[in-house]
Order: sequence, then structure tokens, then C-alpha cells
Amino acid sequence: MGARPGDGLWRVIPGLGQAALLVLFNLNPNAPPSLQVPQAFNVLILGLNALLLYKIYRQFFTVGFALAGVALYSSLVNTNVYLRHLLPYDHALFFFLLALWLLLSQPECHANSRQGLVGLLSGFSYLVYPGYFMGVLVLLGLGLVFAAAPAYRRERRFKVVQLKPIAAQLAGLFVLLGLFEILAQLSGTSYFASSRYIATTITQGSYAEGFSFIAKYFWQVEGAVGAGLLLLAAIGLVLSIRQLPVLVAPRSEKVSDNPLLLILLLIVFGAWVGYAAAVQFGHSLVFYGRIVHFFVPFIVLAAVAALSQVAGQCQAAKRILQVGSVMVALWHFGAFSLVYRAVKYPGDVAYAHGIHDARQIESIETTACGRGLITYRVFGPRLRNQPTAKQPRFQLVNFAYLYPLRCYLAPRPRIGRVVSSVPYFMKFTPYQFEGHDEEERILLQKQNYVFEIFTVHL
Repeated sequence: MGARPGDGLWRVIPGLGQAALLVLFNLNPNAPPSLQVPQAFNVLILGLNALLLYKIYRQFFTVGFALAGVALYSSLVNTNVYLRHLLPYDHALFFFLLALWLLLSQPECHANSRQGLVGLLSGFSYLVYPGYFMGVLVLLGLGLVFAAAPAYRRERRFKVVQLKPIAAQLAGLFVLLGLFEILAQLSGTSYFASSRYIATTITQGSYAEGFSFIAKYFWQVEGAVGAGLLLLAAIGLVLSIRQLPVLVAPRSEKVSDNPLLLILLLIVFGAWVGYAAAVQFGHSLVFYGRIVHFFVPFIVLAAVAALSQVAGQCQAAKRILQVGSVMVALWHFGAFSLVYRAVKYPGDVAYAHGIHDARQIESIETTACGRGLITYRVFGPRLRNQPTAKQPRFQLVNFAYLYPLRCYLAPRPRIGRVVSSVPYFMKFTPYQFEGHDEEERILLQKQNYVFEIFTVHL
């Protein structure tokens, strides 16, 4: 079953489309044309995430600022960089955001059933990608605040019965996880054991970047827009703290202020501090771009909070900040799109040049000195056992995932014709933050890593 059974179940949806292509056209599901089906599914999920974020942002802001927040989020490199890959991050985020929206918009008369559903959704988000375990903690923390904080209690005195909604949330979470553990036990394995094991494999990257990783990522990947968002997010968090007295005041004394924004930002900030401490001091986790992916919606939320509070009641200032944010978002996304579309992946390049089967490859070499490099596979437009032509044969350079990366080795001279020579895809900065430490990132930026194909005639 593995540590991500939810991802496998969820992928059945695009898998049905790929199965149809296999049956109707005998197209291998791993061939690039077939992979456009799950890529289209990724686009759908990203659109749904944007819709959910709009719903969440509307809990705190006017329509204009909510739309500006969604535009800024949708323009970021981190938001879009995983679209072309079969990765679970946006899908796990979808279930988390759905649960968060349900929790934030929860009518009190349906608290128990609604938070039970929140527990189920948070559990499935974890089943899709356990790396977002912070989402489960954020939702539990928010549910606990709703149950215990004076600002959300109907009565002055706290009563145990007020914990029923959080109990329902926990029940939904553990029932779902328990069900998958039972299914795993029936097949002779353990889901919980797999989850514990995968946690021990999170060692790529650098423990020294626990607290600095997000700042480095936003500056080097998102540029000035990223730096500006982080600065605004810090300001928004500080300004929101002014609502703290409202949170601890009894409900009957509450006037018009809503401390919900402060609660959410503080809980997520606490999750980031805890994760960063586990990296920096505990050496038990590591930051990646995909982990930053979880925090990005809340960085934008805090940034928009700063813009909203700076604008105050001045309608002209609101309009300028809202339109300006959308213009910045359009420019940032346009710049990203031009670069992203130019990125070429080894498997796609090989496929485009008629390399459809491993038997066509004479050799694979790399220009990196590192042990345990993983060589990519090639898949043809039909089933893999279909005969392929014996000529020409090909030599491939850097047809591998270059990790770990310790140095650069200049490629040796070759006699064959150069069929293709493109920059290695990890020259694209966001990919360098998916496991490489700072020394390896510098190597990728400075050295001439390329993917090349040469013909070899026997």
C-alpha cells in the first residue's frame, strides 16, 4: 500500500482517461502524449484550489482584495511549477483547503457533523501526501480554538461538552486512517509502519537552512515579488496581532472585530516555526520547495491583510492596491510562463527524437560525479515489447536525476552526430530547491549541465 495510498486512489480519475487511450490507441500510459491527461487533471485541481482560496480569503476581505490575493497566489512560480509532473502536492493541498473552508464557514448548528467531515478531509489529505501533516495540526488547532477560546464560546464558563466538535473532528481523522491500516493489515503490511519509514528517508537538502529556506526560496525563485510578499506577510502578521484582546475577551463583550484572521495566521506561523525547528535543531525534517508550497497560501493571506489594513477606509487606496496587485501578478506569471515553457525534460526530448525503447540506447553518461544517480526510463507510444529499429543507436548524456551532486565533469569528445543539446532541466531555479543543498545549487547555476543525444552507427 505504501505511505501515500490516497494518491493512488485519487489518481484513478485521470488513470481512466489514460486507460481509454491504451485500449483505443495502444498508447503506453507512460508516454508523454498519454501523460497530458494527468497534467490536465493537475490544471483542474489548481483551478479548484484557486476557487477555494477565494472562498477562504472572502472570510476576511472584500471581493477586491480576495481576488487580488488569488491573482497573486496564482502568479507565483511555486504555485505552478508542479503542473507538468505527476506529484501529489496540489492534490493534498486541495483536500486541506476544502477542509479549511468548511471549518471557517461552519454554522454553529452543524458544528459536530461539519467538523467530522473536516476530520475526514484532513485525513485524506494526509493519505495523499503525508509531507503535509502540518495541515492536520492546523485544522485541529483551529477547531480547538473554536471550542475553547472565550471569543467563540456561547457561555462564559468553559464546559467539556463544548469539545464535542473537536472530538468529532478527531474521530473523522482516526476512522479514516484506521480504515487504511486495516486494509493494509489484510494485505500483510502496515500503513502506519510505511508512514513512519518514509519519514526517515527525508534527508535530502540541508539542516542548516531550517529558518532561512523560505527567505532564500522566495528571493531566488520568485524574485522581487517574492521578497515583497514575505515582507508584507510579516507586516500583516504584526498588524493582525492588534486583534489579540478580542480573542481572549468573553463572547458577550465582543463588538465587531473578528480575530479569526489572527488565529489562523498564528497557528500557521506556529506550524512553520515548529517545522523549521525540527529541521534546524532536530535534524529530523528538511525543507523543500514542495513544503513551502503548503505555506504559500497563508503567506499571500498575510500579505493581503497588510495591504487591506494599509488601505483602511480610503476607497481610492483600495482600488490602487487591488488593481496594482493584479497587474503585478499578471507580469509575474507572464515572466514565469516564458521561462517555464522553455524548460525541456530528458524524457520528453528523447521521445521527440524517436527514442521509444531502452534497446535504442547504446550508453548513458553523466557530467556529475555522484554515486547512486538514478537513470531515467524511456517509454514508447505503444507497449514496451514492440520491436524497434536497430539503427540508429544513441548515446545519452545526463539522462538521469543528478542527485547527489558533488562536482562537474566535462563531457568527453564524441564522434557521433549531435541530435539534441538542451540545458539540463535542473538549471531552472525552482528545481534546485527540491533536495539540493546550497553548494549543489551553486554548482547547477554555474556549470554547464546539458542533456545531449548523440547518434551511434554500428
